[in-house]
Amino acid sequence: MKESRIRAAGGCIVAKDTHRILLQQRAVDASFPRNWGFFGGKVEPFENVAQALLRELREEISLNIEEDIIKIYPLDQYHARNGAFSYYSFVILVKKEFIPKLNHESGGYAWVDTNYVPKPLHPGTRRTLFRKKKLKIVKDIISSL
Repeated sequence: MKESRIRAAGGCIVAKDTHRILLQQRAVDASFPRNWGFFGGKVEPFENVAQALLRELREEISLNIEEDIIKIYPLDQYHARNGAFSYYSFVILVKKEFIPKLNHESGGYAWVDTNYVPKPLHPGTRRTLFRKKKLKIVKDIISSL
């Protein structure tokens, strides 16, 4: 039997006009219910990581890729020790804050200052932003705006 490997992608969305980031509150029936994290999801067999990220942003928050995104920066890669799961995170710079049209995967959203992130954070988001100290990269992108 072939071992399945799951790949996923997600994004820390930054608004150029306010310098705040958009976080997702996960739905009550999701894994890690009501935890805060990045929007994103699984890479389908026919996609690469970038295609999956853009598709997930359209599906989960109705982000208009062509009109709203200014630039996408790679942020982090996480690979499970057993090789069964990989997660690719990005910083997505958008022109301005918007009201996302959420699908069933979200319980809510918040535009937040990077100094005041809500809790509880999804473990992967917490690991990326704090243990791996990638929040500095996000803040450096914001300060360059």
